Amino acid sequence: MATRVHSAAGEPLPSGGLITLPPLRAPHHGLASVAMGGGGTGTMRPGEISLATGGVLFLDELGEFQPSALDALRQPLEEGVVRVSRAHSAVTFPAQFLLVGAMNPCPCGFGGGPGFCRCSESSRARYHRRVSGPLLDRFDLRIDVQRPTADELLRGKPGETSATVAARVAEVRARAVARGVSANAALSGPILERHAPLEDEAASVLERALRDGRISARGLSRLRSVARTIADLDEIDGAPAGPLRRRHVTLALALRATLPALEGWTNVG
Repeated sequence: MATRVHSAAGEPLPSGGLITLPPLRAPHHGLASVAMGGGGTGTMRPGEISLATGGVLFLDELGEFQPSALDALRQPLEEGVVRVSRAHSAVTFPAQFLLVGAMNPCPCGFGGGPGFCRCSESSRARYHRRVSGPLLDRFDLRIDVQRPTADELLRGKPGETSATVAARVAEVRARAVARGVSANAALSGPILERHAPLEDEAASVLERALRDGRISARGLSRLRSVARTIADLDEIDGAPAGPLRRRHVTLALALRATLPALEGWTNVG
């Protein structure tokens, strides 16, 4: 699929003519909406969304992208395709990708740390509003990365190796394939209900989160998919199999928390 999409976009192909590794696309934040979603004059070409099919679309400096370019992501993230229409024609491009975004807490980049931040409240608010609540709601994981301390930088303990983490990921993916999907993120509807049932305590946690507005109806199914992955990781480590427990949904909620710098965004739309 990646080879066909890149060929349709006029992108250079490897010497062998086939793309054999998952693509990684990292466009500049000055990207226009048509370059994100596809289209153009003359022959319609796939955009960055489709060029990332089967791989990762990494949007660094997320808050610097044009709002129209970011909004072009919403429908493809839901449907897995991009639909580009003109007066007398329409084209559908594939759009099955992992979206990763990164942004500073404020325009100057020093917010959230000790001193240094030069941004006014109004400039921070404008910066945050460039990413809409409906798009934010489509991110399954929202992590506030804290600035490391000097001690952590100089004497921090090494973490797990990439090989160790990759082995666990492969095991979880194998479980997802056994459920009939490529990854737990693809679980939805009756398949999600069958493979991610809830214990009573876990259901109560989600009911409270819905009442409090911490998650939307869309976010609920995404959160259950994340909780299913957490449960899979627990089972790999020896925990008994069974319905999703309170721990699984509580941790999934924590991984989907509203970031301090982004408070005020809504989860609807």
